[in-house]
Amino acid sequence: MRRTLPYTLGGALLGTVGGVALALDAWWLTWVAWFVYFAAVEGAALFNSRTGDTLSEHVWLWFGTQRRKAGEPPREVTGWVRFRRFVLLAFVTWLAVHFLTGGLF
Repeated sequence: MRRTLPYTLGGALLGTVGGVALALDAWWLTWVAWFVYFAAVEGAALFNSRTGDTLSEHVWLWFGTQRRKAGEPPREVTGWVRFRRFVLLAFVTWLAVHFLTGGLF
């Protein structure tokens, strides 16, 4: 069954592209469904006029990196804000290294 599944879903047409085998299984379908859902939610948030609804705006709020508005006094940068920013930087750095090294880290 496992070998016939990719052929059932069009794997016979896709096969191996540029040396990369396309594994069409439940996990692949789940990740694609998650990406489509994320794209729909983020797309809806991008095309409305409200603030604070995109993923970027939430990350900026959660990690204390949002810009201040014109005329607004500067925000106090506390140790808690620095810690949250460090956590964001560490995670994004790890994620980039993880993807670029093929999961070595």
